[in-house]
Amino acid sequence: MYFNTDELEKNDKLSAVKTAVIRFLKQKYFIENAFETENLNNQVIPVRVKNMMINSYNLKRSGEIQFTSLPGFFDWAGKGTSHGAWNPYDAHIPLIWFGWNVKAGQTSRETYMTDIAPTIAALLKIQMPSGYVGKVITEIAVSIEQ
Repeated sequence: MYFNTDELEKNDKLSAVKTAVIRFLKQKYFIENAFETENLNNQVIPVRVKNMMINSYNLKRSGEIQFTSLPGFFDWAGKGTSHGAWNPYDAHIPLIWFGWNVKAGQTSRETYMTDIAPTIAALLKIQMPSGYVGKVITEIAVSIEQ
């Protein structure tokens, strides 16, 4: 959730609004947890979920309040998922590779979107992208020198 922090700070209301919103969210039956994003490290939540939240946090683009919904909760009647929750059924996105220098096979190892750019760089035998955080998906490459 995002707030107009400049306006709320002018009126010395930011802390009170955050507290009220968190209390409101926690009363909803479908909310598992809610907290201030800047206090993420102090939250008692599963390590895997915390790591996903930390990895997606950006000081300039992340909101002031983070919340998670209960597993299996969907807020629309359509088919499919939003891919916005941490649950495996929602976060799993198939990744298919084919083409030059890609060997046949599969992996059930957990991989991430951040692994795509370094894998392409390794396949092309070029310098890794600036600021990359992912790892090379070695299972798809014929010969990737580590």
